[in-house]
Amino acid sequence: RMSAAGKNVKADLPQAPPFPWLEALLEDVEPGRSTKEAAAACREAKFREIRQELVSILKKTGVKTTLTKVLTGLQKLEPERRPKNPFIFMQRTLDGPLSTDVDALRRKCAQQLRQLTEKNRQIHLLKKEIRRVEQEIKEAEDDSDDPGL
Repeated sequence: RMSAAGKNVKADLPQAPPFPWLEALLEDVEPGRSTKEAAAACREAKFREIRQELVSILKKTGVKTTLTKVLTGLQKLEPERRPKNPFIFMQRTLDGPLSTDVDALRRKCAQQLRQLTEKNRQIHLLKKEIRRVEQEIKEAEDDSDDPGL
């Protein structure tokens, strides 16, 4: 409960609007225009600002140019040559591997690893054979040098 003096002090203070952003929005409302229309115009202006910033970033990074080239290439294809899934075309054009390509590369890698293991095994066996033959040659030379035979 406030005293009478407290009420007087409160009454003397300037009253701030409860929602300053709403007051600012209402100041921009043209006569005869509803607050809903003004709010929609405000959202649209913010959307345009964000869109312009995004387009600027896409231009600076080269994404817009690259994407335009890819989409133009897709459009230039004859209708019967166009892929069913345009995203696959875009990914291949941008040189990104598809998941099926990755699977194929993994299978090829595993196959080549098996081939390498087999070749290493063959090399090991051949080296073993070379050592055996060299030993036989050395023994044969030792026997021919031995005059006791």
